This record gives sequence, structure tokens and C-alpha cells, in this order.
Amino acid sequence: MKQSMKFRHWLALGGATLGVLGTGLVARTFLPQRLTTAIPVEREVEELSKESLPDVEVNFLRCASTRAPACFVIRGMFSLAPRSLAYSAVLVRHPKGTFLYDTGLCADIDHFLKDQPLWFRKVFGNFVMEMPIGTHLQQLDMEPRDLDFALLSHLHWDHVSGIPDLSGVPLHIHRVEHEAVQPGLLARTRGLVRRLLCDNPIELFDLDGPAYAGFQASHDLFGDGSIILVPLPGHTAGQVGMFIHRANGAHLFLIGDAVWLAENYLKPASMHPLFWSLVSSDQATALQTLIELHRFSHQYPEIPMIAMHDAHMQEAFANKGQAISQARRVKGG
Repeated sequence: MKQSMKFRHWLALGGATLGVLGTGLVARTFLPQRLTTAIPVEREVEELSKESLPDVEVNFLRCASTRAPACFVIRGMFSLAPRSLAYSAVLVRHPKGTFLYDTGLCADIDHFLKDQPLWFRKVFGNFVMEMPIGTHLQQLDMEPRDLDFALLSHLHWDHVSGIPDLSGVPLHIHRVEHEAVQPGLLARTRGLVRRLLCDNPIELFDLDGPAYAGFQASHDLFGDGSIILVPLPGHTAGQVGMFIHRANGAHLFLIGDAVWLAENYLKPASMHPLFWSLVSSDQATALQTLIELHRFSHQYPEIPMIAMHDAHMQEAFANKGQAISQARRVKGG
């Protein structure tokens, strides 16, 4: 009897100890990261004459939104205050071509998601639909055929989900990204990405230019210095960011899903490790890209860096653009 009681005592004590240790380990995942960010990196955004740059119009087209607690999307934030996350595409009108950077969501996205596992739909597909990409184009008096192509930052489902509304539009994909997803990603989640790509023609491109602004390679999309693509690996193997340089001097750096919010690169801090591991193909590389973005943001604070899920930064950019347009109309009138 005494031995039985002693055994139960040690079993209870062991369970309590494991509970404390487990709680401690979980708590550690919410603590701030210690990242080495002070090492200076020589980087220079090419000085481009405003007179040599074309007028480039940029519009964020938000298709849906959701909210997530700050402590999940920004490691080290001890807050459940919600952060707004967007599902967007970016419409770029350049004299040499009109295109989308990422594609937002199509009108039938629920149809594509309905056969996904419950956890996937609850974690990633739990959004409020606002306006599918096809309707956005209609409101702009555009049709898919008015687009020269859609340039995909990477091949995660929520960045290719507008393609079913964009019948026949060529898809420009970084060759590294396209080759990396062939063995696994296209077959994962019951072939969701493969189905969303539809039968649209695919045109591969290489980052065949020199290092740019501290990033290892580049690609000058139109050959005039206005649209420069750079690698932002880690989230996926071949993710690309896009610099937009404009005649009015209002430059912009689109950074895909290298982070979800500006707070990630400003601190810097990744997401909570659980989410970070779910959405990163290479966590070490993703962390290095995060540090590079942090350094760039401090060297060029005047250049907005906007992630494709950062609803706040997208709205701020849109509001600033509207204010500039109104000021021009007043000045011209």
C-alpha cells in the first residue's frame, strides 16, 4: 500500500514537473529573439534621375482580410491585440506593360478550399472576402486580357488564388521558385496550387543581373531601371521582391511574404516559431532575409517596404497616393 502511494506521489510529481517544463518551453517561444543586426552592410540603391524614369501607377487591390493576435505574428509581442492581414494583388501600370504582382483571390476560392483539411481552412482559409480580383478589374474598366502578365512573388496558394479569374494571362515565375516546387509543393494540400495555376501559360525568368541594394542578384524587368526584381529567399526558395522607381520620386519596395507586417522587419522579429516553421521552406535563410530587410529599412527609411499581407501599410500607401492626387488636382485647378 505504501509503495503504491509512493508511486502515485512520484507520478504526480513527475507530471507536475513535466507540466512546468512544458509551460516554460512554450513560454520561451513567445520571448523576443536576439538577432545580430548591427553589422553594417554596404548597399546602395542606384541613383536614378527622375527625368529618366517613367510614370508608373501602383494600386493595391485587396481581395480579403483577416485578423491575428500580435503575439502570433510578431515574436516577442506579449499582446493579443489583433493585427489586420490582407490578401491582395498589386496592379502596376507601366508604359511598357500592365501587370499584377501576385493575384489576390478569385471569386470561387471557397470551391478550391472546400476539400482542404479542417485545420488548413481554419488557420489559413479563415478570411473575410471583400472583392475578388476579377471584380476589382471590372471596377477599373479592365478585363484579364488587358493584363500583359501576372508576376508571382512565390507559389504559395494565397498568392496564386486569383488566377482562375485571370483566364489566359501569362504567369511570370522565377525559375528557381518554379523548379523548387516541382517535387513537393504543387502536390501538397491535395494539389491546391497546381489547380489554382489553371492552364495559364508560364514564362520563367532568371535574376540575371548584378547585386542590387545589398541583395545578391537582380532583374531589370523593363530595362529602364524602374522595376527591379531581387531575391528574398527563405519563405520559399525563389521568392522575389520588387523595387518600383517612379518619375515622381515615390519609390516602393514590395517584399512578398518575407515578412507579414512592417513590425517584423522594424524590430526585427519573426512570427511565432510555430507559424514561422509552417510558412518557411528554410527558416535560417528566411531569418537572414529578415535581417537584410531590417538593415535596408534603417538605411532607406524613406522607401516604403510593403508586405503582401500588411493591411496597414497597404492602406497607408493608398491614402498617401490619394492625398497626392488630390493635391495635384487642386494645384492644377
